[in-house]
Amino acid sequence: MARAAIDWTRLDSDLRRMARCGFSIKRQARKLGIAAITIKKRRSVLGLTKRPVVRENTGHAS
Repeated sequence: MARAAIDWTRLDSDLRRMARCGFSIKRQARKLGIAAITIKKRRSVLGLTKRPVVRENTGHAS
């Protein structure tokens, strides 16, 4: 059985907003009713992937 195509033009703004708010991919998938792997792929297309946090050297002894 074929699945209906996803209308990304409608959902892209929601994905951007949820990414800014810090929603996890799993939570976004539940709210939008789309598979998590699909959300993850679309976020990478939009450039919304999480980047590693670079910590500043504070000069404290370790």
